[in-house]
Amino acid sequence: MSTISTNSNASKTKQPSPRRTQEQRREATRKQILAAAISLLREKGYAGFRISEVAEKAQVSRGAQTHHFPTKDSLLLAALEQVYSDAREDTFKLIKSLTPESDLITALFQDGENFFLGPYFSMALSLLNVGDGNTSLGRQVQEMSKDNRRPLEIAWVNAFVERGINQSLAENIVSSAYCLFRGLAVRQLLHVDPHHVKQQAEFWGKLLRKELEQKA
Repeated sequence: MSTISTNSNASKTKQPSPRRTQEQRREATRKQILAAAISLLREKGYAGFRISEVAEKAQVSRGAQTHHFPTKDSLLLAALEQVYSDAREDTFKLIKSLTPESDLITALFQDGENFFLGPYFSMALSLLNVGDGNTSLGRQVQEMSKDNRRPLEIAWVNAFVERGINQSLAENIVSSAYCLFRGLAVRQLLHVDPHHVKQQAEFWGKLLRKELEQKA
């Protein structure tokens, strides 16, 4: 008579997933709320943003929302910080991936297009223009924007300097690229025209490359 082994069956029994800690659950809820707030800001901008809609979209209780973000301003600032944090990470990854053969102008323009013409700059812009109705929030948004974007400009300047480009010229190139895409982003609020964006990027790319060649 053969003996039936239960070891194989036992090994196939699915083990229950470990329960999340209170801190993990708290962080997951916070991320849900931020994701909902960012989505609503992208869709409606500051003028149409209603904090009462955030908990519903995040599928959390209003009490949980106010626990993490007691005020509307605290939620808006946290949402903007998350957007800037994601953008910083993407830019630093791009710069880190550059090789000696990489075209720095192309990479810089790619970064400018990704951020300024991507889904989040218009959201940041709506918060930057909150105006006299909420000057405290406006000032905090301005400071946050400078604190987050300035290190990226410096990182790009350093990338050019490491290629032997003069510091002053590197700063002008990076500033020109960011001004270009910032301006195109504002224009896009009135009229979306991918052909115009491509045309201007090619035009300014040629000018900046010519400047590099002359200074080489």
